[in-house]
Amino acid sequence: MTTREQQLTEAFVALSDTLGMNVDPLVLLGRLVHHSVALTSLDAAGVMLANSRGGLRSAITTEHAAELTEIWQAETRQGPCIDAFTTCSPVHAPDLASQKDRWPDFVPLARAAGYESAHALPLHHSGQTIGALNLLAHRPTALTDADNLLLRALADVATTAVLSWDRQPLRPEDITTRTQVALAGKAVFDTASGMLAATADITPAQGAVRLHAYADHHHLRPTDVADQLVRRTLDPHVVLTERT
Repeated sequence: MTTREQQLTEAFVALSDTLGMNVDPLVLLGRLVHHSVALTSLDAAGVMLANSRGGLRSAITTEHAAELTEIWQAETRQGPCIDAFTTCSPVHAPDLASQKDRWPDFVPLARAAGYESAHALPLHHSGQTIGALNLLAHRPTALTDADNLLLRALADVATTAVLSWDRQPLRPEDITTRTQVALAGKAVFDTASGMLAATADITPAQGAVRLHAYADHHHLRPTDVADQLVRRTLDPHVVLTERT
């Protein structure tokens, strides 16, 4: 097996793992965005999920600048994720500089954050669109046919895994409920990361890294560790000082 084949196998196995004790929806989505970058020429990725009102919200990203692009898309209602979610079709903007008329508010903000290319794939299950995969590059970048096929396959496997927490057939209302749980977990995780940042005088991104490291070391779900921190049943200093 070649190195590339091994990477692909590991990616699909990781995305389809719904049984691990340290796995939850955010972990699975985190694996999706990580592999989307690692296996392509892209520089950043994220996932936006629909909330109960049908609006998109940032669920997870590989870097803070990518999260900003998702926040801006939600606020301006412009950008590739918004269009991909609305049309349930892939959206490609290999050169953002040429898309000013299409997204007059989003393009300058995305380019100011360091991105010159943006793509998005809809996330759907059983005919219902639940969000979009946000794909970004620092240079003008067109996705190859192979990239598109790979990213679509990764997204489909991850979406199914996130929504398949048991063997019972999912109803439309179940899909909505589970995307809301993922968004709620993101909010708790961000709060806990902020608590660690305030305690140690570090950035929230560094706090998130410490939280993930602690969770991995103890084979826990990051959202469970975050919940303990927010509920004050886990001392932030324990997470910050432990050698992992």
